[in-house]
Amino acid sequence: MNQDFALLLLESPWWLPRDNPLRATCLPFFQGLERLYDGFNIYYSTFYDTAGFETALSEDLIHTVEKRQILYIGAHGNHGSIANGRASTLLGKVSQHGKRIEGVIISSCLVASRENNLLNVLASGDVRWVFGYTKSVDWLSSLLLELAIVEALVRAPEDVDHDREALLDTFKTALEKFNPNAPFGADGEPLYDCLCLIQRAKYKRVPEDLTVDLITTAWPIDNNEDGNPT
Repeated sequence: MNQDFALLLLESPWWLPRDNPLRATCLPFFQGLERLYDGFNIYYSTFYDTAGFETALSEDLIHTVEKRQILYIGAHGNHGSIANGRASTLLGKVSQHGKRIEGVIISSCLVASRENNLLNVLASGDVRWVFGYTKSVDWLSSLLLELAIVEALVRAPEDVDHDREALLDTFKTALEKFNPNAPFGADGEPLYDCLCLIQRAKYKRVPEDLTVDLITTAWPIDNNEDGNPT
C-alpha cells in the first residue's frame, strides 16, 4: 500500500441530541480502518454551513504532510443542498482550495442527482474524481460501502487518480464485495442505481461520467436473464 495517505473527514452533525443522544458519527468506523494501515491518517472536523465548511477545509484540514489526500464530506443532503449550505457553492470551495486533494467522496443523499454539483468539484482541474449518490440512501449501508472504497484507495498506487482504468479497477475492488441488486436507496432502489462517479483524468480537458462503466466493471451484466448487474 501507499504509505503517505490522508483522509480529510468533514462531517456535519446528523441528528439533534433529542433524536440521537450519543451523536452518531462516521469517525470511529474510519478509525478502525486507520488502525489497519500504517501511513494512513485521518484529520477530522465538523461544519454546519458553507462558511464553516470552507474555514475547516482551507484553514485546517488541507495542511497535512501526506502527499495523497482524499476528502470525505458527510452530511444530510438533497438535490440542491449539503447540510445548511447550497451544494454547488459548497462543493465549489473544494475546487478552490483542494490543490492536493485527488478525489472526493460525498456522503449525502441525492447530491449526485445533479451532475453540475459534482462538476463544481472538478472545476479547477486539481481534483481528479468525485463520487456520490443519486438517491436517498441509508446512513449505515452507505458508510459500509464508503469504508470499502477508502480501503481500496489506501491500497491503490499513488497515481490511481490520473488514469481512467486504474480508477475504475480501484472502485471495482470495493464495489464487487456488495450485491448490486440489494435494496440500497430509501425507496428500495438497487445499489447499482444509486451511484455516480465522475473523473477528469490526467491530460483530459473534460470530465467523464464513469458510472456506467463502473457498474459493468464491478458487476458484469448477465445477458441471459434480465440484463441487470449480477
